[in-house]
Amino acid sequence: MEQPEGQAAGPGLGFGVFFFAAVGASAAETYRLMLDCARGADRLGFGFVSTPERHFHRFGGAFPNPAVTSAAIAAVTERVQIRAGSVITPMHPVIRVVEDFAMVDAMSGGRAAMSVGSGWNVNDFVLAPGAFETRRQRMIDDIGAIREAWRTGGWKGENPRGEQVELRIFPRPVSAEPELWITASRSPETFRQAGALGTNVLTHLENQDPEALREKIGMYREARRAAGHDRGKVTVMMHTYVGETDEAARAVAVPALKRYLLTAIDLESAAVSAGGGMSGGREGRDFMSAEDARARLAELGVNRYLDGNSLIGSVGTCAATARRLMESGADELACLVDFVDEPRQVLDGLERLAEVRDRVAR
Repeated sequence: MEQPEGQAAGPGLGFGVFFFAAVGASAAETYRLMLDCARGADRLGFGFVSTPERHFHRFGGAFPNPAVTSAAIAAVTERVQIRAGSVITPMHPVIRVVEDFAMVDAMSGGRAAMSVGSGWNVNDFVLAPGAFETRRQRMIDDIGAIREAWRTGGWKGENPRGEQVELRIFPRPVSAEPELWITASRSPETFRQAGALGTNVLTHLENQDPEALREKIGMYREARRAAGHDRGKVTVMMHTYVGETDEAARAVAVPALKRYLLTAIDLESAAVSAGGGMSGGREGRDFMSAEDARARLAELGVNRYLDGNSLIGSVGTCAATARRLMESGADELACLVDFVDEPRQVLDGLERLAEVRDRVAR
């Protein structure tokens, strides 16, 4: 991809491990796999390990607090960056977000980072009922507040007596500035907004193809240039299972991916029925109510992922897909691995993913 004038191209394509779903295991098994993958990612030289914030549903419900999972990962790794992807800041006091991740940064020697999001599921906002309608603007405001509190170590707020107080934040992080991403998907405006704010971008291919992504990355980099920032970093989440052959990879990944998608559809259906969610509207509720419609959606989703929108295949196939994403302007791939049910298969796939990374780097 042609870079805006005055912007250097990125150094290559980074790879990291991304947790998101954990739909088929007990909580204890989920955390055991998370820590085993974190150790493996550290040993194999991957760039980061990321854990999400999800609530009140078996789709990702093992991950309600990325600060807790980040602290656990910090304890078993030495090199990888430890990311939250994403912290839904409108549901939390900003000062608490800063305290939590300053603690992770301190215990990990400066390896904490986070992506922030505005949230989409109305039911999640039982944690902050008054924040749902203003969540997008709140997220933007939160980014500035996080940066200032992180950098200065100070916070101004009102105590229960209505008095304005100035407080010091402890522990102090090791990093001088927090490395931040904004989670973006289908909206070009979110990409522009991230560019203007000088954050990185975390995105995915669930509702866009590499060509559409290329256009949005161009908008993002132009917005960064106009605001006086460097080129930034675009991280693309991809469902990932690397097998010995394409056939072997699909034999493992396709059934697991179908179960994953059915569970995701169930979550979306519940959110839409509650009056929120990513689809919205009466049409979404009618369409998502029938079991055959759910199964058809899952089937279509699987086919779409296998058509160049995932890292599911042999080392050679996945390397070719990764190169296409790099040509679209991606700087990193966040490899979502925990949709596969069997821990041994996930860990073996991680070893082959390192081969993909090395092949792309040649």
